[in-house]
Order: sequence, then structure tokens, then C-alpha cells
Amino acid sequence: MGSSSPEIWSKRFGAVSLVNALIAIAWLLLPIALDTRISKTIAGGSAGTWGFLGFLLFLIVGVVGFAAFAALYYVIPKATGGTVNNILAWLHLVLLEIGTAIGTGLLGYAGYIGGTTILDETAKGTAAKDIPAIVHGKIGFVVQPIGISALVAALGVLLGVVALFLAYRRTGKS
Repeated sequence: MGSSSPEIWSKRFGAVSLVNALIAIAWLLLPIALDTRISKTIAGGSAGTWGFLGFLLFLIVGVVGFAAFAALYYVIPKATGGTVNNILAWLHLVLLEIGTAIGTGLLGYAGYIGGTTILDETAKGTAAKDIPAIVHGKIGFVVQPIGISALVAALGVLLGVVALFLAYRRTGKS
């Protein structure tokens, strides 16, 4: 199964957190630079808020969550003398990042497309009762992939928690 020193896994999770922080900065600035209506899509409510939710979840899970796991991968083995299972830790890192990036990215996409569609259709004079069907026709396909992405991320977290619990029990020579 193999195991690594606490510093290695702490650095890996910390590096992903930092990369995700850079992605979050780009996610914040690029939409504002490319389409000034972004604030209207969020303020307008409805599907437009999905984009904001995706961004917040990316910050919480992709930046803060990875930083927290970096700390746990360092502290728990150091405090207990245990070692971290490499396979479980890799699965944790990869599945959590894939699930987080895809799920929050799709939420962001749906929020932007949904929000701008509401703005465009309202400006055209489309009846308010007809707009939800138009929006859902454009973004409805993301619902299932978002759910699958959330499950992938949750599986990654579960495997990471198992790896950390096992570090309490496994003593090693690393």
C-alpha cells in the first residue's frame, strides 16, 4: 500500500489549494472583464445565482477545503506517529479536485448562461411565464453531471477521511 511522510501530502494538498486560488482569481476577474452584465445575472436571482454558488463552492472546497486537508495531512501523522496510505490519499486528492472543478464549473456555466438568457429574454419582451422553459432548455443538461461531480468529490473526501483515520492507527518508519 505504501505510505509517505506528512510533509509530502501536506505539500500536495497545499499546492492544489494555491492553484485553485489562482483559478478563483481568474474566475472572479475574467467574467467582469468580458461581460459587465455578470452582476445583473447574479442580482436577478433565479438561474443566475447558480454561477455565484459555483464560485463560492469553489472557494470553500477548492481553496479552503484543500488547505484544511493539507493541515490535517500534516498534523495527524505528526501527532500520532502514524503514516498516510498513498493510494487513499491520491484518490482523495484526485477525486476531490475532479469533482470540485467539474461540478462548480458547471454551476458557474449554468448560472452565466441562465442569467444572461433571462436578461436577454426580458429585454426582448418575452413573457415572464415563458422564460423558465427557455432557460431550462439551455442549461438543463448540467443537472445530472453536477450531481455526479458532487458524488465524485464526496467519495474523494470519504477516502481522505479514511486515510486520515488510518493514520491514527498505522505507525510507520517514515
